[in-house]
Amino acid sequence: MAIPHNLRKGAIIRLDGQAYLVLDYWEARTGQRRPVLHVKVRDVLRGRVIERVLDDHAKADVIDSQNRLLQYMYSDTSSCHFMDGQTYDQIAIPKELIGEGMPFLVEEADYRVLFLEERPVIVELPPSVNLEVVSTPPASNTSGNTYKAAKLKNGIEVQVPPFVKDGDMIRVSTETREYLGKSSE
Repeated sequence: MAIPHNLRKGAIIRLDGQAYLVLDYWEARTGQRRPVLHVKVRDVLRGRVIERVLDDHAKADVIDSQNRLLQYMYSDTSSCHFMDGQTYDQIAIPKELIGEGMPFLVEEADYRVLFLEERPVIVELPPSVNLEVVSTPPASNTSGNTYKAAKLKNGIEVQVPPFVKDGDMIRVSTETREYLGKSSE
């Protein structure tokens, strides 16, 4: 199977009636067999990551999708509200779509949102965000590689080095929720 010319990482394809985001793909060739296309995809609606093998008979169409840069404004009980900086349209995105990334939405920050057929389907979080430490115990005199708990402005708790104090801005990974370092802001 030849790789379709418009297949790329980040493209949306339709397989078996479902929309998938292409995370990676590669073509496997062996001596006696026909080449097959391996794709690693994420189900756009459910969020599951799967690998599929596509042969000559598989029907995979690239779907038109659009990435838009939206500014996060505020949340209410059921939705997060974003504004398009070019058109000033306000868009309400259900909290279920953002899922566990909710604590990392920072007011007035820009986020890339993937739209599929004029409907938002994925809100892309940055790899790390800068957050303020609200409370942490004072540093103790123990030596070694010790960490202490720190509560952040967004409500989550992370382990930080002893020199971090209340009011400090730190970088936190949005994927692992781990301390990455002090912020330079």
